[in-house]
Order: sequence, then C-alpha cells, then structure tokens
Amino acid sequence: MELFLDKMVWKDCRKKKNSFTVPQFARVEGDSLHFPKFNSGIKINLHRSLQGEIRRCTLSRTPTGKYFVSILCEVAHTPKGSTGKRCGVDLGIKDFAVTSDDVRFKNGRYFQTYQRQLAKAQRHLSRKVKGSNNRNKQRLKVAKIHEKIANTRLNTLHQVSTQIINEYDIIAVEDLNVKGMMANHKLAKHIADASWGTFLRLLEYKAAWNDKRFVKISRWFASSKTCNECGWVNKELKLSQRVWTCQNGHVLDRDLNASKNILKEGLKIISSGTGENTCRDLHKPSHCGKGVDEA
Repeated sequence: MELFLDKMVWKDCRKKKNSFTVPQFARVEGDSLHFPKFNSGIKINLHRSLQGEIRRCTLSRTPTGKYFVSILCEVAHTPKGSTGKRCGVDLGIKDFAVTSDDVRFKNGRYFQTYQRQLAKAQRHLSRKVKGSNNRNKQRLKVAKIHEKIANTRLNTLHQVSTQIINEYDIIAVEDLNVKGMMANHKLAKHIADASWGTFLRLLEYKAAWNDKRFVKISRWFASSKTCNECGWVNKELKLSQRVWTCQNGHVLDRDLNASKNILKEGLKIISSGTGENTCRDLHKPSHCGKGVDEA
C-alpha cells in the first residue's frame, strides 16, 4: 500500500537511508496519516482504501524527491480458484516469456527505449558544477528517467506474473544462473533489462499465496536443444537459430520447444517428489519467496 506524502517534514538524521519505520500507533483518518510526533496528521493521497488492521508503516523518499508511505495491514487472503491447467515458461530476450501453450509475452526493452534520453541527460549532468543548484536540478532529471524505467518494468512484471498465476495451477521454470549469464558482455545489458530474477521471485511468492505448484528445473537441462516430440538432442544448435529441424523431421520453434520440455521436466520432478524448489501446500509467502512489500 503506497500513499503519496505531500510536503512532509524530513529529519536530517534520516537522510542516509531515506526511510524509517513506525512499528505501531499509526492510523489513517480521512486524507491524513497520524503517528507519534505527527499527531496533527500528514496530508496524503490515498492510493486505495485500507483493509484490515494496520501493523506498521514505512515512510521513504525516492531519489526524485517524492515521499511515500508503505502501510502493512493484516488481512485474510483468499487464494485464486483452480483452473486445472499447467504450463512451462521459457524466458528469453526476443520474447520475454513463452508458455508451453504458445502464449507469448513481449519484451518491453525498457532501458533501450529511454537509453538516448538518459544518455543526453547524463551528459548535461557531467558538465554541471558540483554542489550547484543547476547540478541538483539536472540530477533530478536523470533520476526521473531511471524511475520511469524501473516503474514501467516492475509494472509489466507484475501484470505478466499475475496473469500466469491466474491461468495455471502448475508453473514450471528454469533455475537460471542470471549472474553467470551477465558475464556475456554482448547480452548483459539485455538480460539485466529483462529482469528475469525479479520475475521468478514474483511468480514464486504469488504461487505460494494462491496454492499453486511452482517448480524449478535444473539449469543444466538442455531444454532448447532437446526435441519435445522424440527426445533427440541437437548438440550443434546455435543461439541464433530460432527454428530448427530434428533428425526425425520435426520442425521446432526454439522457445516453444523449450517451454514444452520445461513443463515435462517439471512434471517429472513433481511426480517423483524430489524437487527442492517445488512449492506445495504452502500458505505463507515466507516459505517460497519474499512478501509483496519486498517486491
């Protein structure tokens, strides 16, 4: 829950972390937030109505100078209904995600969209005198572009992960070594822009909240190189080959084939009960990922 704080007093002692937490005695009355030392209330723009009992609130300031308060409320959660459907999800750069039933999610390429605008703003910032008002104004312009990129990316990740959780009961994904993949300097910027790690974390805790099955298969499983029809492995497959033909004549789309293999492998792990990363009958998000406030 986020509320925009209008002209809030900010203490010097809180400048380092730009946030502090009020563990108790916080309340919202009308369009004002009340807590100790601010008994007169702070005017807020309520994002949505509060439900349940307020447990604590965290006040923070963004690099662009905006003030927010995140309010934690204790409410009863109702899991999503069962659909009886299952899918494997293959993450990529050309398409952000491809499911085993050929549902494709577009890669927004958020950083690339604002790259030229950001580079121009940073050049202007580098020319400003340190400590001057003009430098601080330009710093805010750069921060706003970064904020736009981050907000747009996170919004899309939430939309895609929520759609997958709503439509499927079993979700299988690859346990990607994102940090290792970032060593490829030709793809590092695109991999970071896609934010696969955050997406998997969102899927993980949302699956736990809604009693869905979430399983990670081994990162060493050759999902792209294995034919999902006959099981033949194309050891010579290159990253640039988006469509290939196996020795038995099956024409395969690289991403769709990988997602089908991921689903098959995930179902094997679930049936054998050997998967360490399988979420099953978990009702608390702490078992299988961080809570929504952390996301």
